[in-house]
Amino acid sequence: MVRSKKNKAVAPWRRWGGFGSGVVLGLAVGLGLVLTPGATLTERLSGIPVEIDIPAPVVGAWVRHVQRHGPDWLQQLTDWGLEQGAKLPTSVPASLPLPSPVPAQPARASDHFAACRDQFPAQQPLSLEHLDRQWSAHALCADAFAVLYSGRTKTPLLVVERLNRTRLQQAQGQERTDQFYPDPRLPGPQRAELADYRGSGFDRGHLAAAANQPTPAAMHDSFALSNMVPQDPTHNRQPWAKLEGDIRKYALRASGDVFVYTGALYEGPPLTIGTNGVHVPSHLFKLVYDATTHRAWAHVLPNSADAQLGRPLDYPSFVQRTRWPVLAGLPVR
Repeated sequence: MVRSKKNKAVAPWRRWGGFGSGVVLGLAVGLGLVLTPGATLTERLSGIPVEIDIPAPVVGAWVRHVQRHGPDWLQQLTDWGLEQGAKLPTSVPASLPLPSPVPAQPARASDHFAACRDQFPAQQPLSLEHLDRQWSAHALCADAFAVLYSGRTKTPLLVVERLNRTRLQQAQGQERTDQFYPDPRLPGPQRAELADYRGSGFDRGHLAAAANQPTPAAMHDSFALSNMVPQDPTHNRQPWAKLEGDIRKYALRASGDVFVYTGALYEGPPLTIGTNGVHVPSHLFKLVYDATTHRAWAHVLPNSADAQLGRPLDYPSFVQRTRWPVLAGLPVR
């Protein structure tokens, strides 16, 4: 409980200055503790001493949450607590809302994805420089696709593949391995583990589809958890599987390379699975770009059992919906 007392000596946390005050008040806000209905944070900082009385189990939960989400989450919560000045919430959020993934016009890349530039149209991969640092982004190259991975969500944000008739004909002869594994290239605190998915009710959903992989090495790479998101099972096996198949059929008929951007959106209250807090995407998308005809179209589907394929979005509508201008600088019809 948080309560004020008259004629009370200055609490120790106030001696830490604004940062210490922010930590304590950020903690109070993050745990949904109430100071006084209608009071603002600035009033509490400048006027009335506050005593914080938190039960041991709550403190333990707080410590585990900070350990899971890291110092950036603590600093964000601190800043948030200092800046609000509004009525305090009354419930405990699972995490602070995720920031938007990209600005309106991200810059083109320099050395990011240097080892897999051929997976991008015109060999121009996206830059990580304009991603909000809270995503803890990693550029990962696989044998036949590129992954923009988030150490915060512990899932890929975006996967890019270059498909064509030759690759897909080679893929038809590959044996699916079903050997899922955590990606050893990622720091332990920023990666998903097999146990996170176990008993969660979600599939380990590929973003770069296993059926697209043209070599044994590519097939192996596709089963890394850095290529997976928690996906509703019905969604994975019905509309999503149909969408993957339709794109393969198109790429087999196309006269050249077809680039596929597959990604996850995280909208609304965060939902996580497992002890490592793997985020469940609210939506999944696929953007298809034919490098020969310059045609582009997309589908954005909720990650739910009742999702249905509708009419595709054109590229401007896709960017407006997702804020991913991944084809910036390229000719698009």
